[in-house]
Amino acid sequence: SRKLAMAHSVLAPSSAHRWMHCPGSVNLERLFPNQSSAYAEEGTLAHAWAAFALDKDNQAQPEKPLPSEHAQYVKDYVEFVNRETEGGFRQIEFRVSLLKVTGEAEAKGTIDCAALVGNTLKIIDFKFGQGVLVEAKNNPQLLIYALGAFDFFSMFDEIKDVEMTIFQPRKDHIDTWKISIDEANRLAEMVRTKAADALQYFNADPLPPESLNPNVEACRFCRAKAACPKLRQQGAQACDFKPIADEKPVPIISAEALSPEKLSENLKLADFLEPWITAVREEAFRQALEGVVIPDYKLVLGRQGTRQWTNQEAAETALEKSKLKLEERYTRKLISPTQAEKLFKAGRIGPRTWPKLQELITRSEAQPTLVPETDKREAWTPTATADDFSPIPN
Repeated sequence: SRKLAMAHSVLAPSSAHRWMHCPGSVNLERLFPNQSSAYAEEGTLAHAWAAFALDKDNQAQPEKPLPSEHAQYVKDYVEFVNRETEGGFRQIEFRVSLLKVTGEAEAKGTIDCAALVGNTLKIIDFKFGQGVLVEAKNNPQLLIYALGAFDFFSMFDEIKDVEMTIFQPRKDHIDTWKISIDEANRLAEMVRTKAADALQYFNADPLPPESLNPNVEACRFCRAKAACPKLRQQGAQACDFKPIADEKPVPIISAEALSPEKLSENLKLADFLEPWITAVREEAFRQALEGVVIPDYKLVLGRQGTRQWTNQEAAETALEKSKLKLEERYTRKLISPTQAEKLFKAGRIGPRTWPKLQELITRSEAQPTLVPETDKREAWTPTATADDFSPIPN
């Protein structure tokens, strides 16, 4: 069995939408390390620069420079915070205890900006992602942050209402949710109840099947998707994959959820589901293009393609007349080893030069991919660890 990875804080505010809806997920997520990504790292850097700009006395200047293409997003956020908190008392990168909210003694949360403006407690969350649009209304992460900050700010003045804002500049999205303090207290009780359930299931061994409640939003960023028996049964029932669809719910032994046998069953289900998923998406897209309205879905335009010259020669002439230097008008790129080999075979590169060029050629190693046992290729036995590779499409 795999060793369970323990986290300092089980009920993180950023994943509240998941553990409030699917309390058993916190148990299964222990099977998976909380790995960072390039997207998370660029978001962390943007947050650090924003915090420094807003509070130079208490926030260190990041050592790594902010990419120029991100500078305007950070500037817009800083200007928004300054405008929204003018005349109030604010805290940047404000660390709060979540004990009274989630019941975890060591749980902490960091609020991008918390401020008391008049009698309004303002919580502003800087979302740097550009994939999923985040709404403020009924956002449990913002609510938990507000509840965590309440005791501190209430020492300065009475709090009558709470205003929570998502600032997501790369989606051109600013969204605010404002509620009375009475409504905030009512919602707080719901959060505490859900948190107690999640903590109870976190220590459950085995885990009751009813603790898992998959849905699109809860599962989107859940690390335990590959180990979730409820999710795999929903997928099996959707396509009538009987080996799994007909299984009876049984208590879940977390350490066995990713056994080779379970993974084998899940891979067979994935092989069965993937063609169906592709077919459904293609048919829905085809009908939508014909003007059919599909409930809960819509067509949108993606990003425009890369700009190109409609007339290469005319562009060259115009740039030449602009008096740009030759090296400013053109870029040079060395031919590839494959192109060089073709020139060698064509006799353009001599037999003395080609061996010297071969000594300068390297290529990446073939990457492993998992396929059914019936595949005709010879099986490959790994000698490295899984961390040395990234999965590639079959």
